[in-house]
Amino acid sequence: MRHLTFSWQGVIALVLCIAALTSLPLLGEGMTRPLSDGTASLIFIIVAAAALLSFAPQPPAYRATVLFIGAHGAAWMLLSALSGNEATATRAFFLLLFASWLLAWRCVTELSKLQPVTTFGKSSLQLLIPAIFGAWILILWEAVTRGAGVPFILLPPPSAIGARIMASLPILGDDVRQTIFKAVLIGYVVGCLSGFVVAVLADRVAFLRRGLLPIGNMVSALPIIGIAPVVVMWFGFDWPSKAAVVIIMTFFPMLVNTVAGLAASGSMER
Repeated sequence: MRHLTFSWQGVIALVLCIAALTSLPLLGEGMTRPLSDGTASLIFIIVAAAALLSFAPQPPAYRATVLFIGAHGAAWMLLSALSGNEATATRAFFLLLFASWLLAWRCVTELSKLQPVTTFGKSSLQLLIPAIFGAWILILWEAVTRGAGVPFILLPPPSAIGARIMASLPILGDDVRQTIFKAVLIGYVVGCLSGFVVAVLADRVAFLRRGLLPIGNMVSALPIIGIAPVVVMWFGFDWPSKAAVVIIMTFFPMLVNTVAGLAASGSMER
């Protein structure tokens, strides 16, 4: 006879369900979209059933599937209940949320016991476990900020951040083009090529090497925060100032390292 497989996460999740039952309702006063008793009961049933079924003497894959569905199904229903009911979450709401998080924790533990045979299965498992961890950071963040009514200016919920990013894609695209493709890329190419050419000349002419290497070592050690204000004063706030910063930060490291590499080469390499 196979014995039950108890876990402290499942036991605490059941205890939290019982505590949430004594602290009903899930949402307090000020609701614009009241939560039905059937929906609240279904959330309790999902969490409790997932916790109880996770004790069954079944393979880890079975328990992980049950826990995954239960934890994320309950979390989705809890977050959906907050739509239009921000800042109304009660103690029972957060107790159920914490119980769902414990079930997700147990799900990750069960997934870590799996040993897939195929390469695709191993890769999928390596992606799924950290994905669950990251998803629950966002779930808890969303629930706390919306459920507790945290001011938007202090900590906006992830959903609002995602919506703002999607609405700002044209602006972000222009910024990427202006910064990366127009300033950084041009500055990097110019800085590296000019640094390499000057390094070859410095390797051939001792006078240049003695004069440029001390300056190169000094500038290479300077932080970008010390160079940027001076360059902005010279070139203004448009893209040439950004390109100039990149040129300075790439020219001298390329110069110093290329000269060192050429000096270490033998007659055959030269």
